[in-house]
Amino acid sequence: MIDVSLGPSLSRKRTYGLVPGSIKQNGAHGDKSPEIEQDPDRVPESFTMTSIKDGQAPEGGKRCTSLFVLKLTTIIASVLCVIFLVVVIILAVIKLDKPTCVPGFSVVPRNLDNPQVFDGLTPKEYLSARDYLLNDKTLNLVPFSQAIINSSYIYMIDHLMPLKDAVLKYLKGVSKMPERTAKAIIIRGDLNPPRVEEYIVGPLPNPTYHKLATNPSFTKSRIPYSAKPVDDVEYGQLYAMLFNISVDLYPLLYGSYKLSYHNCTKGVDCLVWFDIAPRGRVSGERKTWFWSFRDVEGFYLHPLGLEIQIDHLSTDPKEWKVTKVVYNGQMFFEVEDLVTRYKGVNLLRKINYETLGAREYLYSSYNRRGQSEMPDPLQGPKLVEPDGRRYHIDGQHVSYMHWDFNFKMRPSTGLQIFDVRFQEERIAYEISLQDAVVFYSGFGPVQGTSNYFDASWMMGATCNELVPGVDCPETAVFFDADLLTNSHKPWKIKNSVCVFEDTANMPLRRHFTNSAKGYREYGGLVDYHLVVRTITNIWNYDYIFDYIFHQNGAVQVRTSATGYVQATYALYQERKFGYPIYNDVVANIHQHLFNYKVDLDINGVQNSYATLDVSTQKSKVEWTKGAYKTEMIFEKNIQQNELDAGPGQLNNTKPKYDIILNEHATSKFKSERGYRILNHGKVKFILEESEVTKAANWAKYPLVITKYHDFEDMSTSIYAQNDPWDPLLDFDKFIQNNDSIVNTDLVAWVTMGVLHIPHTEDVPSTTTPGSQVNFFLLPFNYFTECPSVSSPNTVKIRPKQEGGIDLNTYGTTFESKCVQKSNGPETFDGRIHNVDL
Repeated sequence: MIDVSLGPSLSRKRTYGLVPGSIKQNGAHGDKSPEIEQDPDRVPESFTMTSIKDGQAPEGGKRCTSLFVLKLTTIIASVLCVIFLVVVIILAVIKLDKPTCVPGFSVVPRNLDNPQVFDGLTPKEYLSARDYLLNDKTLNLVPFSQAIINSSYIYMIDHLMPLKDAVLKYLKGVSKMPERTAKAIIIRGDLNPPRVEEYIVGPLPNPTYHKLATNPSFTKSRIPYSAKPVDDVEYGQLYAMLFNISVDLYPLLYGSYKLSYHNCTKGVDCLVWFDIAPRGRVSGERKTWFWSFRDVEGFYLHPLGLEIQIDHLSTDPKEWKVTKVVYNGQMFFEVEDLVTRYKGVNLLRKINYETLGAREYLYSSYNRRGQSEMPDPLQGPKLVEPDGRRYHIDGQHVSYMHWDFNFKMRPSTGLQIFDVRFQEERIAYEISLQDAVVFYSGFGPVQGTSNYFDASWMMGATCNELVPGVDCPETAVFFDADLLTNSHKPWKIKNSVCVFEDTANMPLRRHFTNSAKGYREYGGLVDYHLVVRTITNIWNYDYIFDYIFHQNGAVQVRTSATGYVQATYALYQERKFGYPIYNDVVANIHQHLFNYKVDLDINGVQNSYATLDVSTQKSKVEWTKGAYKTEMIFEKNIQQNELDAGPGQLNNTKPKYDIILNEHATSKFKSERGYRILNHGKVKFILEESEVTKAANWAKYPLVITKYHDFEDMSTSIYAQNDPWDPLLDFDKFIQNNDSIVNTDLVAWVTMGVLHIPHTEDVPSTTTPGSQVNFFLLPFNYFTECPSVSSPNTVKIRPKQEGGIDLNTYGTTFESKCVQKSNGPETFDGRIHNVDL
């Protein structure tokens, strides 16, 4: 579930301008002015007491009196000048010191005692489902904190969405809210053979039943143990084993790198081990490669050329063993053999740490370096909300302009958007990421087998706390994510989702009408839009996921890749897979692919999929005798079944529009109302023929349309990573049953991708420009005109006959009368938090 907070608390308050009451009366050089005291009985020191006759002024008296008056006048004038100066400064401060911008529309925290139909689980619901299962003696479960490899324990608990039909009836007000249930992933290490089981637990928050879940989409009746994600229980044993291996390898580690693992000083001479996946070469294996890095900032760019493979399929860690060790491109089957050869003379090619640039660590860090473009650091532009936020948030429900939608965090795939409405009409039931995969190529045992299915690494549970002012604007509203994954207790990721209104600094639409006599008029509208963002970190890469809602009824889904490239030790054979980015370091070619589920409901669930196929024809010009022209035409084709909408479209090379429409709902002008799916992230799936990519069969289709089934809720599973060769969920089966897709509930599956050949400018890390992909959901004959015409931010300009302009902003001012409240990176915490129970 996601808890709302009105943004991080401020640890420092910035004052803009001068504050009344803080000004001291200073002299020209900042000295404090002396206090002026006048004693009427005091005789000036310049007077001399002498005997004076009656009626006779003393000699020189007039001169002394004049001197006294002049001096007194000077002092009074100085005081008046200081007072005048203070008044002027105070008036200037009052005018310049703008107030802080008002908060704007309300943000109401989620009511944890009354979760809504789309909300994730509350801490109370997590605990009730967990305790119910732990108390069931037939399952023989132990708490996660006490689990060992050969025990049964709960790996994850997540919200199980009700059936769509039941939710729609509830939203229509014709039935009560469906009961809330959870899905629990249980590792059954105590069974023979061991396996993974999924249970449905309900109703929440007071469960009374549990039942073994079966998914018709799965290709196997049982979930193999070898396919399960590696959790902290298993990692604990693996790293204990690596510790012992590192002790045996110490002569090599110190001799080659001047590093160690078991007795090093942090930040000085340590190395670290990390694993890659998949774990083996064929289905049923569980053999993991670990590779070593120098333990410095950006260690991903400091590979050492030492890799170890461990077989850990057994539920008895005593049976785990090292199967291969590769050092400087040389393979051994036993650690002892490698160490013996290393101690010998000329028995293998050794690595000399001096050649690794051991003292040049900064190239991988984020430290600022190089000649600065500014003599003095200056702040960049920032967002300001002069009238406060223009969107409401109630729990996990967002309202902005004509938009309404709900959001939640799923542990495996991250942010989901539900019940998307524009002008109170539902456009989409669900828009959500399904998986992000990265496929590498290389020579070495690690780089040559790295193929990542990130849903298996828990993209929701690995999302980060967002940094105000960098990851999201300072104006954003932040939300926490509560999870129960890889832990005994629920835990919280602070500020893992942000919502903010943005401007693209680009008109949504504009036009300048010109004529021979000068301009006639100008009309324009800023592309204000609302962004919902989360960022997840999987190993070396950081992915920024945005759902963007525009005023013209368009939804934009954007993915941006940044973070470090995955680099390897520069064996000669790696050069055909990548460029060197540093001494003895090569970063290899790879492809990112992202799959999204888009469940559009256009005027209800009875929809069809049409392609507007564009071609050319040669025709006679009616207005010119004997003339011919080549022209574009389009033909609307309603696709009949899933094979037509999937493989059939792969062979359609014509330019086309892809439209989800309702044949029984027409616009004012008798056109079917619809939404166009425009994929700006299309990419060829390069490794389609590889055995290891079978778990990503969805990647073959930039767009495929299937009939909605509740059991086809995801295009992948968390088990894809560790058994991609014989996947538990094969997306091709969604299409092969060839359901009719005419006048029925449809789901669009959209795939985008980025091909990346790393280069030196990827150091220290990849930048987002050029690494972003988008797709759009665009209204197509859905409205009678662009709905943004109702925007209060429209600008209309016409010339006046007498000169000047006639400006109409429809009541909206462009003047900012406030200062945005500061909310910068200093509020970042970065820790995982316990939930409040």
